[in-house]
Amino acid sequence: MTKRKSSGGVLIVVELGAEWPALAEIREPAGGRRVLAQEEGESPSGFVARVGEQLDGLFARGLPMTTAVVACNERLDESAQRARSELARTAMGAMAKQRSGSLLLAASERSSGRLRHALSSLAAELGGEWQRAEVVASVRFGDETVAATSPDMSVCVGARRVKDGSRKVA
Repeated sequence: MTKRKSSGGVLIVVELGAEWPALAEIREPAGGRRVLAQEEGESPSGFVARVGEQLDGLFARGLPMTTAVVACNERLDESAQRARSELARTAMGAMAKQRSGSLLLAASERSSGRLRHALSSLAAELGGEWQRAEVVASVRFGDETVAATSPDMSVCVGARRVKDGSRKVA
């Protein structure tokens, strides 16, 4: 996986109703942190448009965005999924300009199986698209550590042990 530079910028994007991501990636030293949260009554597509409009001016000149965290809510309707995908691609595109970066799709450890599947599928799709730009996508549910990696697509997905000792990939 591509190692982040500690002096890079960290963007945290929070969908309405999502849990704040308690992740090491956002506690590490960074050159700058910016948080954009979806407002009450703002549509998913409106939120993506607002983030896209502000993305270029969020960090000081010479400070590249090296990490983007998207705190995801449980919405899985078509408009929410389309907006989440567009948001992720916009962030990865910005990081691809530096030829390095990390996108983290984060959700609650109590997330439904449907959301886990949707986010894992999105991360796999993004990893395949952005592999040449050395930008990686991963998924994290609560504090679950990233255990299973697909190096051919630069995608990480969470895995956990079940009663019989086998690993269940989220």
